[in-house]
Amino acid sequence: GVELDPQVLIISFMTLVIMLGSSVISPVLPLLAQEFGVSYAGAGVLVSAFAMGRIPSDFIGGALVDRVSPRLVASSGAALVALSAALSALAPSFSALLWYRLIGGVGSALFTITAMAFLARTVAPQRMGQAMGFYQSMLLLGVSFGPSVGGLAASLAHSLRAPFWVMALLSLAVTLIGFRWIGEFPTTPAGPHTSVSAQTSARAALASLLHDQTFGFVCVLTFLIFAIRSSTQLNLMPLFAQEELGLSESGIGMVQSLCSLANFFVLWHAGRLLDRIGRRRVTLPALWVTALVLLAFPWATTLPRLIGVSVAFGVVLGYLAPAPAAIIADLAPQGAIGTVMGLYRTAGDIGLLFGPAVVGWVAGHLGFGAAFAGAAGCTILVAALGLSMRETLTSRQVTTEVLPAVEVEEASS
Repeated sequence: GVELDPQVLIISFMTLVIMLGSSVISPVLPLLAQEFGVSYAGAGVLVSAFAMGRIPSDFIGGALVDRVSPRLVASSGAALVALSAALSALAPSFSALLWYRLIGGVGSALFTITAMAFLARTVAPQRMGQAMGFYQSMLLLGVSFGPSVGGLAASLAHSLRAPFWVMALLSLAVTLIGFRWIGEFPTTPAGPHTSVSAQTSARAALASLLHDQTFGFVCVLTFLIFAIRSSTQLNLMPLFAQEELGLSESGIGMVQSLCSLANFFVLWHAGRLLDRIGRRRVTLPALWVTALVLLAFPWATTLPRLIGVSVAFGVVLGYLAPAPAAIIADLAPQGAIGTVMGLYRTAGDIGLLFGPAVVGWVAGHLGFGAAFAGAAGCTILVAALGLSMRETLTSRQVTTEVLPAVEVEEASS
């Protein structure tokens, strides 16, 4: 069975609620943009505004978590999301809505970074894969159920703005839970002298980490995972299903849900596997299989085939997705966990921002086959890069048991 620390459960539950809140508005965003008389591209900008708010805040939030109380950063983040949702519900114009979405992105980044830094800081390395797997499964659950809750709220209240109020209430609940339940970071068990030199040694460890090949690879891998998930599952696959198979919105929604469900069901096993056989042995095979599944998409011209390939895509992403977070947690030096998590999330959010645009452009100009092949090609390149990656699980596990202070040297070696 899986034994998880109560703090992991609380953080994961809060993430579920905040992600539920953030995705509640996804069905109404494009419609609201049209209500303001904006084009499809304008509606796309509305989605990107959230990511634009996140990218600079990832790094700033990470640095904050290392210096300020995690309880304060997480609660402030959730409060900003609540504020952004309430303001969006009352937005008088499209430009105002854009600014409010940007604020939401900042809040979302602050909350997410704190949650991940907290897990990296409090969970033992031998349990990190499981903790990250569970955390991501809760995140996914929130993202998956949000749109249906939002659609329901909009139709019950006969208003496109109703989902924003749902989001505001959910985020407010998380703000209060965070203030009440999030603890402080455990102090590093390396004696009283660390406080003076902690910042300096963390900085030195961070500098050496930036020259670490494995760390560089994980940032590239994170960029790829975010780019491929957003461009394929949320962009290419729906367009392909509509144009090649003539699927309706509800049909597309069903295929997407099956993909997310498959993803959800393997995350637990993926986390346990990461802890049992190591990060490298899970990551590299998952990358090669991802490339194969992407190449199979253009062949999926009937509904059963499309469902099969989409489910396979969900499964293989489920094995791939928790790996980077676990590796980052292995590598991060004690005093700079937030900063390192910030770098990791920045790589992902940049992928989220550019992936759909680039892949969408290729699909529009060169066709679906080229777009899927291009995504597969990028995956193969990253898999080849990954051959130089070292295993990060064992190196830290051995030393942490004996002397936690060795972590910084471990990370920099």
